[in-house]
Amino acid sequence: MDENELRKHVLGNKKTDRIIFAATPEMKSAIEKVAEEKCVSVSALLTSLALDELIANKELFEESGD
Repeated sequence: MDENELRKHVLGNKKTDRIIFAATPEMKSAIEKVAEEKCVSVSALLTSLALDELIANKELFEESGD
């Protein structure tokens, strides 16, 4: 699966699930600051960071037989 296909696959559907994780107040503040600087929501920033990691590991999503 190439990068564009992976992006479409993981971002192309309706968002119905949430991921919740614990963060220190300092981590939360730092993430909010970066998001503000980039003019994006915290959710969009975290999604972008997660997608970067998925793309870096795209071989995990290769279909068998390709």
